[in-house]
Amino acid sequence: MTSLIVLCPHCLTWIETHAQCCTECGGGVDTDDTDLSPEIVDKRLGEWLLDLGGVKLLRRGWPNFGRLVATTEGLLFVPQLIEQANGALEAALEGALAGPERVRSLIHWWSLPVWRRPLETYPHDEMATLPQQSLRELLYNSPGAFYIGRDSISRITVRWGRVQIERRPSRMVSMTPVPAGGKLRDSLRSLIDFAPWRTLVAEL
Repeated sequence: MTSLIVLCPHCLTWIETHAQCCTECGGGVDTDDTDLSPEIVDKRLGEWLLDLGGVKLLRRGWPNFGRLVATTEGLLFVPQLIEQANGALEAALEGALAGPERVRSLIHWWSLPVWRRPLETYPHDEMATLPQQSLRELLYNSPGAFYIGRDSISRITVRWGRVQIERRPSRMVSMTPVPAGGKLRDSLRSLIDFAPWRTLVAEL
């Protein structure tokens, strides 16, 4: 049986369906609901500010290597997926970060509604840098992606090179930079130049 994944309309996180409830934010999820309008998603994601670089998420069950993007309204994690010779898709490992490579066709994947795209049929990009797509396209094209709204962040801390983002009502997110080093902290601190982020990153 194909595992069905959906994009939670409340927290904009890709999740597996489970008792019609988002496992991240607890919001109700009904696969029969219509998709959020592009205008609503674009407004919630905001505008692109900075590519904060490669990160490793400390989580299980989903791709955990990818890139973190800062927007005017939050943070978007875009996972890196690799297509094997037999067409199978696998989550990238730390040493496998490579240059951009497009898959052969998006026709079948795009023929399915956003809420009903099975794991076996989504497209991907291998990313040393992020492809030139809108934030909404990056979110939709990347099952395993998630978004952290700036207004939901209560605190960002850095300990032993690990960045921890405390948010409401969803669970805390922990990540480390790729490759190892302090670049992620420096990238986050650079957001102090943008007034809406200033309070959250001032203590980093």
